[in-house]
Amino acid sequence: MLPKDSKMVCRMANAREMWRSFEQDKTKRAYASEIRLRSKLYTTKFSSGEDMEKYLEKLEDMRRQLANMNAAITDEEMARIILQGMADSHRNVV
Repeated sequence: MLPKDSKMVCRMANAREMWRSFEQDKTKRAYASEIRLRSKLYTTKFSSGEDMEKYLEKLEDMRRQLANMNAAITDEEMARIILQGMADSHRNVV
């Protein structure tokens, strides 16, 4: 437990209150992290001259992180994200 967490729960009257407070705080943070990561995934763009393999690895890494947060991205959705990110640099393909 982090010092900040212990300060938060030390004011609680019983273990149930401590747990609920701790759980709510952690859940909010996890949700916020998921939203930020999902936004980053959807807005990552491929630039001309960029290494395609590195671009795809970056997207796949974010996808894996989201899956670990129980926010999996389907293959179909991932294909859309990849094409969306390449729309400006590869107009003839997308």
